[in-house]
Amino acid sequence: MDYTPWLWIGALPIVLVGQIYLLGRKMSDPEKMIQPIMGGLNHDQEEILSRYRDWLASVELEHRTNFRFGSIVTAVYQQRNQPRFFSFLFHQKVTFQIESYLEDLTILDTGTSDSGGLFPRPGAYLQSLPSLSPQEAWQRHLEGEAHLSKKFGYVWVPLKTPYEQLLPAAIRLRMKYNRSQLFWPIRVLYRYFVTRRRILNKTIAQQFP
Repeated sequence: MDYTPWLWIGALPIVLVGQIYLLGRKMSDPEKMIQPIMGGLNHDQEEILSRYRDWLASVELEHRTNFRFGSIVTAVYQQRNQPRFFSFLFHQKVTFQIESYLEDLTILDTGTSDSGGLFPRPGAYLQSLPSLSPQEAWQRHLEGEAHLSKKFGYVWVPLKTPYEQLLPAAIRLRMKYNRSQLFWPIRVLYRYFVTRRRILNKTIAQQFP
């Protein structure tokens, strides 16, 4: 009997855990993963942004920066000087991410990817709402902000720290918390295959009634 397929099946979790461990080490030093985009965005990426130019202007989202985070190309917009940031993420497909920060790095994160929640931490609130348009995701995000303000007293005020400093600081905080947990790569794997589905398409109001 050929046991090779069973050996591959048995080795797969070990390989995945190893990849998560290496990714966690890289993300613990986020400045090295955040790289400028030489030559700017490509034609297809610029064309996608152009489709939303009128909407971005209507909600006063202004372009702040572009960068590459690992293999993901990101274009970031900010609502005036408010602590709200809207990002286009160009990877295997285009997804959207909206972040609101407090000075202590408490964060509300609304994303249209279905792989959110793999690296949770205290003070981080997540809405994983796949397939929403940017306009719909933006509205759900504002509703999430309002709910957190009402329930926990958070006040979303302008920040002094630019996004280029907020992002790596928030990632370091997140990774420090996750890597402090016993068997943390296995926990990440468990979240991917089990618990992330529990929050899919659940708003902040539904998660924290």
